[in-house]
Amino acid sequence: MKLTTIILTGILLVGFRVALNAHEPADASQVAIGFAGGSTWTSGSTGTCIWYFPVIGHLNPGTLFATGSSGAPAVDKEHSYLIWVSDFSVQALPPTGGTDPALYLFLAPAGKATIYFNAKPESRDWNDLSNRSTWGEPVATFTREASLVRSSDGLATDTFIFSAKLVSSETLSLNGREFNFRDLVPQGMTCFETGYKFSSWEAGNCIATGGEK
Repeated sequence: MKLTTIILTGILLVGFRVALNAHEPADASQVAIGFAGGSTWTSGSTGTCIWYFPVIGHLNPGTLFATGSSGAPAVDKEHSYLIWVSDFSVQALPPTGGTDPALYLFLAPAGKATIYFNAKPESRDWNDLSNRSTWGEPVATFTREASLVRSSDGLATDTFIFSAKLVSSETLSLNGREFNFRDLVPQGMTCFETGYKFSSWEAGNCIATGGEK
């Protein structure tokens, strides 16, 4: 979690391909999703996290992102058909290490996350994060389980690991290809995030927490 305004930068994944079919459940502990994004704090202890997905199963960038000015898929938030949105809160816990703490801990209580789909992602309005009418249709909802945010520098950098149970999902069409998150992570996923405040950046991977129900 970052203490800055969202400035999300695209990342280019070269030579990385997840060897699984997006229409089949990922095996337990298999990487199913790769994400990048950032968080905006709305108060001293609450904020909104937004990710986009360079990796979903083995779907290629042309399926996940609209084309940019170069004519190729633009792997960034502004061109992503799918975005993850999660409102969060944190509670500081007593630091470890006495007067010179080696590790700061923050409790992140359970919450909700929604994945939105917009076939025209450039039409999203990011000026007001409380007004999500242009962000698209909700196509998946998750319950984000309580977890700890760990930092050695008061959240200038952090690591965050949490589990997310899939609650509901809808089938959508990605460039003519049908897709449903329940086909990929039917029992949800565990996500490993690393954040860096000074560039408003966070990224990581999510692994499947189980196969087909």
